[in-house]
Amino acid sequence: MKKTSFKLFTILIILCSLTGCYSVFNGGTGGHIVDAESTSNPKQGIANVDIYAYTDGGTRDSDYNRWKEGTVFTPSNTYYGHTTTDANGDFVISNIVWKETKPDFGKDADSTVIYLLYYHENYGLTKDKTVITSDSTSDTVSAELTAIRKTTALNINIYDIANSSLTANDVLVKVSVPQNTDTIEAPAKVYEQLIAGSGTINISYPRWQNADDKEAGTEIKPEVSITYAQSADTITWKACANADNEAADYAFLDDSFKIKKTISNSSYTISLYGKASRVQVPVVSGTYGDTSSAASDGKVIRMMAKDSSGVFSIDCGEDRTKPQTIGNNGTQTHGNFGDLGNGIFIDDTAYTGKYKDIEVQFYVDGTAYGDSVILRSNKNSDTVTL
Repeated sequence: MKKTSFKLFTILIILCSLTGCYSVFNGGTGGHIVDAESTSNPKQGIANVDIYAYTDGGTRDSDYNRWKEGTVFTPSNTYYGHTTTDANGDFVISNIVWKETKPDFGKDADSTVIYLLYYHENYGLTKDKTVITSDSTSDTVSAELTAIRKTTALNINIYDIANSSLTANDVLVKVSVPQNTDTIEAPAKVYEQLIAGSGTINISYPRWQNADDKEAGTEIKPEVSITYAQSADTITWKACANADNEAADYAFLDDSFKIKKTISNSSYTISLYGKASRVQVPVVSGTYGDTSSAASDGKVIRMMAKDSSGVFSIDCGEDRTKPQTIGNNGTQTHGNFGDLGNGIFIDDTAYTGKYKDIEVQFYVDGTAYGDSVILRSNKNSDTVTL
């Protein structure tokens, strides 16, 4: 019996050596990822860093070597742990599994080296490693990353040129940012945001043009291209110049325009301009004839605006003159009319001033009366004397 048991034990040892008997362990790690160039104390954590944990250094190195700067990192399909840092740069990976034929503490416990990759669009791909112990998760990682990309906050202010106020219109702003360097070939990245008045667009781009510039601390200052247009089913507002064109006027920009800006620093303010392409006729009131005579009452006053071809064809309504009591003593004036032009709009993408001069002609009982009158589109109301 003893001889048989010894034979079985021997066979088990041989099988174990041939098949690689091993124990399976699991553990975890965590830590903190910060910006190496942060001037705060403690240094600012980096959010949204992808953490990849490998139990095999060769697999980690293979994934690292496959990555090209300027592309999104994607790990291989082999086993790895993964998590993402929180807003403070903290992370935890709690269930990393490995096997070991000769555990450090027998079958009860083991420690192992975990090979790490940190990836963030603005910081690139970085290698690291740490040691973890089975059945525990502790903060074993503390890493500092240096940005390879720069982020600039574009503070966009969009003004109505007619009154120099921030526009209330919803405007879709598109910013095209070049991404090429001496070693990166990539299309420009386009950032889009809907802005009414003021807004901030955070753009990102490579930090250095080449290794020599990196060594010298010379950072890229990209020239970005900006386009913007009202976001609406019916367009009533369009981009225009701010006397910064050859004609030094406020003409509408053509549909192929691009605003060029060279960006530096981590914050940059940009002013954009536009004006109404559909203007509202001011509401007109006034008096006709001798205001002390009742003979001025009962006349039909019509107002017609000139169209783009130069013809008074835009009907702005009519009103009949009437008396009006002034004060509490019963005194009346005559020939009063009003509410002409109310709710009338004119489409015009050719005027070059800050506002449109609207030329109108008045008619009394169907006959043109007097000279034409110029109204300004930046006024809500106006008065005339006929």
